[in-house]
Amino acid sequence: MKADRVRQASPPHTAKRFGWRRGLRAAATVMLLSSLAGCVFDAQELVLTKQQVEERTEYTSVPTAQAWVNAPNMRSVLERNLRIGLEQRISLANDTPVPGDNVMMLRTRNGVSGFGRLRFESLIANFGGLPQPFTGLSSGSLVQGDDGVGPYLWASQDVGDVTCILGMRRVNSGMRQLPGNGGIMDIIVRNCVLGSQQDALAPLLADSIGVAPIARDPQGNSRMLSPLAAPSGSVIAIPSGGSQ
Repeated sequence: MKADRVRQASPPHTAKRFGWRRGLRAAATVMLLSSLAGCVFDAQELVLTKQQVEERTEYTSVPTAQAWVNAPNMRSVLERNLRIGLEQRISLANDTPVPGDNVMMLRTRNGVSGFGRLRFESLIANFGGLPQPFTGLSSGSLVQGDDGVGPYLWASQDVGDVTCILGMRRVNSGMRQLPGNGGIMDIIVRNCVLGSQQDALAPLLADSIGVAPIARDPQGNSRMLSPLAAPSGSVIAIPSGGSQ
């Protein structure tokens, strides 16, 4: 009779023990599936192409005081994080009848040790194509200049009394401090002005890109500047060929 009572008493304890184990396994399964779901999402994000990342990443508006350069006549600044680097699009004042916007685009790339060469085609593609009045421009039409920060490339076009320039350059973290983890920063500018070529080139030159604004008045003009770094090297910009 004792044996019968023991056998009869055992099943409830055994069922309780196995029920606890089943609950533990179920919880572990849920945690594992959640983890795997996260891994799948991350993997999908990792395989996105550069173009897909750009299409899915929106700009946010930031104050002109947070611009990475001290370009004259800034009106607005948009910024976004493209994972491999950051981008700013700076709207410049345009007092001319030439179609299109005066705009400056700056794009960094993180942790680049071999700075390579600046490619005309890649930079124009990042800019969204050639703007007016430079739609027929080729890399062979660019002129190379140099200032206190390093070399730059540019072309000029006169439209009546208006002077337009399309300029580009690459700077690295040895030339000046760069935002984020940037190792290089590519810059392209389209600027049309009622003035000289030097006036039109101003956003691209050392006084603009070699310093950062500390404070600005409501019109976007700088009141106090802070040098970021003295020039310590240069990267020769090559119009075409080589790495991006």
